[in-house]
Amino acid sequence: MTGAAGFIGRMLTRTLIEAGENVVGIDRIPQPARPGLTVLTADLLDDDGLVRAALDGADVVYHLAGCPGVRDRRPGVARRRHRDNVLAGARVLAAVPPSVPLLVASSSSVYGGARGGWPSRESDPPRPAGGYAESKTLLERLCAERIARGGLTTVVRPFTVAGEGQRPDMALSQWLAAAREGRPLRVLGSLDRTRDVTDVRQVARAMTDLVARGAQGTVNIGTGRGHSLRALAAAVAEALGAEVSFAVEPASPVEPGASLADTSRLRSLVGWTPETDLLDLVRRQAAASAPAAPGDRSGKVREPVAVGASAAGPVVGAGPAGPGLRAAVRGAAVLSSLAEAT
Repeated sequence: MTGAAGFIGRMLTRTLIEAGENVVGIDRIPQPARPGLTVLTADLLDDDGLVRAALDGADVVYHLAGCPGVRDRRPGVARRRHRDNVLAGARVLAAVPPSVPLLVASSSSVYGGARGGWPSRESDPPRPAGGYAESKTLLERLCAERIARGGLTTVVRPFTVAGEGQRPDMALSQWLAAAREGRPLRVLGSLDRTRDVTDVRQVARAMTDLVARGAQGTVNIGTGRGHSLRALAAAVAEALGAEVSFAVEPASPVEPGASLADTSRLRSLVGWTPETDLLDLVRRQAAASAPAAPGDRSGKVREPVAVGASAAGPVVGAGPAGPGLRAAVRGAAVLSSLAEAT
């Protein structure tokens, strides 16, 4: 798996390991080793023999790596998006044998929002608004070329993923932090805007089910139901037992008025559709992100060593691909990522 240290990557890793799979997790962000997980700390664009061996020898590859952040406006973000979303994606597509199932995480942002309030279907032509969505559209074109050559490829478009482990720059994380500190919740556009909020646990389950059923082509991962920002804010207030206020700001062109997934293709492939209990989801994310009490070290993550193994599992650094990695890759699902997908 690429992007194994990212938001969705961590949940997908947990889901696979709980199902009895062996995972090789590739990320340039160090991860703690644990049973069932072999860690590769590497950049996908480095010519790393361990990464090549992992991608070439896996039974399944999940490519979640990328440069996240629809609203990122920092200097150099266009270059980072092209490097991490397009060039790194091309490297993975070239490294994975055509006969090996490859699931690639794109984004619902390629739709540019729901059109006229109708759910977005996989057959709708892309309308990317902003650099992030454009980079994901380019990645999808590369995937289409692999499919045309007979490569086993599934492209997923997740919709507004939330839950434990969400990145701190994402809206719900920011709202929880603001509510805890008594600050107004920053709202872009209007509280009446809607989002198809999807539980990260169900996103991970949908990904594994799609691979298990041999799905090919593009698939939405969403609920098919929109939640207003007002309802999401009410869930934040109830989850924290706090009163909230709002600071409403004009929305940029990259912010759609609504997002909504057409889930008919997903249901036809896996036999179910994600459902989001908004209050439960917000409560889980709030509990997972709660500040530690003074003197509480339970949330501390041990730094993995660069090369070697621990009782929890192997941690592998850069270097020639040896028998240890090849044994770990055999029968493993590979998750590779630079940072994470959204």
